[in-house]
Amino acid sequence: MNGLALNVLLAIVWALFSGEVSLRELVVGFLIGFLILRLFPRALGTGAYVSRSLALLRFLAFFVRELTTANVQVALFALRPRPPLNPMIVAVPLHLHGDTAHTILAAVLGLMPGSVTLGFNPERTVIYAHVVGVESPSAARASILRVQEALRPLFPPPPAQEARA
Repeated sequence: MNGLALNVLLAIVWALFSGEVSLRELVVGFLIGFLILRLFPRALGTGAYVSRSLALLRFLAFFVRELTTANVQVALFALRPRPPLNPMIVAVPLHLHGDTAHTILAAVLGLMPGSVTLGFNPERTVIYAHVVGVESPSAARASILRVQEALRPLFPPPPAQEARA
């Protein structure tokens, strides 16, 4: 049984034992179940589920922080009489692998105020983005690389194919 299914099962069992099947009891049961899965990952075989769930929570916290910062910066630009927009297009090497990871990276960059994803090169090794309000191209690249690093635990690289003799 995979980790998510076991966590949902533990939440349902908790709600049934509490005598009230409600959203609150299911959430409490889900959190208690996650704690149990976190305490005994080897015995239950849920190590990958727990680590990916925690990586997702870290990424969501990172995204909310970055989104808030970007929105404040855009609001400050809007309040200036002559904002230094400094528009530029930057190319950033991709460290993520897979179409899903690339799509999520492009979507996250598109959600950030002041940045728009333009596309990828044909080999899917570089992402192009239009950014506004950043002092230099290196600062823009560093910002996009930070987003990639935050996404990296969610999308581990594929295992290397072993050479067959």
